[in-house]
Amino acid sequence: MELVGSVAVGLTSLFGRVRADGLHHLPAQGPAIVAVNHTTIADVPPVLATLHRAGLRPSVPCGRASCGVDHAHIRFMASSMVFENPLIGPLARQAGMIEVGVRQAGAAALRAAREALGRGEVVGIYPEGDVSATEDGSPRRFRFGVGRLASETGVPVVPVAHHDARRIGSGSTARSLGGALTSIVRRPTVRLRVGPPILGEEYAGLPLRDVVNLIQDRVVDVWRTVAGNSVCCSDERH
Repeated sequence: MELVGSVAVGLTSLFGRVRADGLHHLPAQGPAIVAVNHTTIADVPPVLATLHRAGLRPSVPCGRASCGVDHAHIRFMASSMVFENPLIGPLARQAGMIEVGVRQAGAAALRAAREALGRGEVVGIYPEGDVSATEDGSPRRFRFGVGRLASETGVPVVPVAHHDARRIGSGSTARSLGGALTSIVRRPTVRLRVGPPILGEEYAGLPLRDVVNLIQDRVVDVWRTVAGNSVCCSDERH
């Protein structure tokens, strides 16, 4: 049962709306990496809801004949804190998310993600690694994990950026949840855009830091278009 996408759609409809475009750039099948900026825990439902509605379901592959034809699946990497949360943890497991710990556990997570890509899956990653947002919401310095994953597999990397989910809620988990409750009345709009994929030949042979910088530059480029007034021809998602 693919529960998490439906839950994300319901929460997003309750707390606000998403204005999204560029969805045709999302992979119809793997292997591929989807790299998304991260500013608050409140950005997770709008991102997952948008992907789910576009046919990229946050769950393990279903194996049906239509899988990879009219829909695909994405497994996000998520921190151990997510898995330890009594409310969110069961949903993360149901969605087949890949747990990211620290030190050796982090290496194990990258290995699991690499193996998933080797099976032709789509892996989602928040390259910043946490939600300590900048003042303007711009993407922060990416960690090396996304670069290692790309360099070791050579798969397309799809840049996704949104702005500004912090209007739903931001800060600590308690503050974010408090903001989410008031957003039921405020109905903020989160803008999201998917950019063209970065193909393997664009970063093949580059040093690891250059690969990370390339991916970050593309995500930032996409973010700038949604953070300003240049969003056009977008699909309103309620």
